[in-house]
Amino acid sequence: MENYYSTLGVSESAGADEIKKAYRTLANKHHPDKGGDQAKFKDISVAYEHLSDPQKKAEYDQRRQFGDQPQFHFNTGGGGFDPFAQMFGAGHPFGDIFGHNRGGPQVRRNKDLNIQCQVTLLDAFIGKQVEANFKLPSGRNQNAVINIPPGINHGETIRYNGLGDDSVAGLARGNLNVTVLIMPDPTFARHGDDLYTTVHINPIEAMIGCKKTIKTLTGDNMDLHIRPGVENGVEFAQGAAGFPNVNTGIKGRFVSVINIKGCSVNDPELISALQKINDSINKIS
Repeated sequence: MENYYSTLGVSESAGADEIKKAYRTLANKHHPDKGGDQAKFKDISVAYEHLSDPQKKAEYDQRRQFGDQPQFHFNTGGGGFDPFAQMFGAGHPFGDIFGHNRGGPQVRRNKDLNIQCQVTLLDAFIGKQVEANFKLPSGRNQNAVINIPPGINHGETIRYNGLGDDSVAGLARGNLNVTVLIMPDPTFARHGDDLYTTVHINPIEAMIGCKKTIKTLTGDNMDLHIRPGVENGVEFAQGAAGFPNVNTGIKGRFVSVINIKGCSVNDPELISALQKINDSINKIS
């Protein structure tokens, strides 16, 4: 499979801005109108097409991780969880997360069926209910309500007993294993149970301090008071505002990372005023 990340010269953890910057640099270098290699330019364009679109990128990452497995259709459900979800699990409203063996004698049964379910970072944060429609190896259509618990991690698997293969008559049905794939978010990043976002300020705001209103993952406003003299990369953390741990329910932190952005000034009067400020700073530093 073509490695689109390698084509653009970025890492698999690269954000949307880094991907766009890499594409523009390479496209400008290899554009046929500027004497570049047409085949190389086409490869760059195809790579950017897949990595710049969140849905295509998630599907591409899925194929790289799991291979070209059969695709299944998921329909978004309502906001809450299905009160009858235990019909699809084994004594747990979310099925058996991580597919742990519950012990006891091994029963001969049909094969398990493995599928993937893509959700957004917000879905993984607050929980989600989706409806899966897929065809069993026996040819029979199967529907299943998949409950995504708040705090689930990328790549974790939920097992639903008795919803897998039923090809061999007389044997118990196999299980349905649903691997949850969390699509990358352009604004927020998850590290463990902590949720990170970047707050951009200009150099003057960094020197004198400021207040910024930032959006949380759920869309709420949160005021962040930034102290004078803050340095680039400093983190402000708010406890119990991150992801809930899928096992304990204890929430991680919401972390705001300061990014001091440089800016160009063209107005002569403003340049003169800034020069005077800079002279004054140099006298006291």
